Amino acid sequence: MNLSSAITELSWMRVAIALAIIYLARVLFINPGEKRSTNDDEEETFPEPMAKGDLTLAQLREYDGRDETKPILLAAKGIIFDVTRGRDFYGKGGPYNAFTGIDCSRALGKVSLEEENLCADVSDFAASERDALNGWVAKFEDKYPVVGKVTDGKYNGKF
Repeated sequence: MNLSSAITELSWMRVAIALAIIYLARVLFINPGEKRSTNDDEEETFPEPMAKGDLTLAQLREYDGRDETKPILLAAKGIIFDVTRGRDFYGKGGPYNAFTGIDCSRALGKVSLEEENLCADVSDFAASERDALNGWVAKFEDKYPVVGKVTDGKYNGKF
């Protein structure tokens, strides 16, 4: 195993550990007394998927999860994903709500929820951060519909 693959493996382990901690904290500490549905036949309803079309950053901000009648969108690498089906994570009060309504490329690559990383600037990324961002985009592409691109975005990576 070379140094580069060891660093990439460590980055993915950090991501997995962070996700596990966030999930456990959410289950144990956020609304611990909230009654959970035991009826498996109950299905959550979602708005129709966002119609395909490119958006400006100002338009994208309208889909940040605050309005439950609208889809929830986020962008990574300038690509807009409809993450509405992940409402528990991306909706209002969700652990990843900060990623919605923006191009969150930097935050994904740095595995960070820090305010200064909630942007599209990846100009100073190390290889491991590029790999982490590409991994997130691949996961989004597998799980959520692509609905367009950010027309006036600041994404500055070529990977």
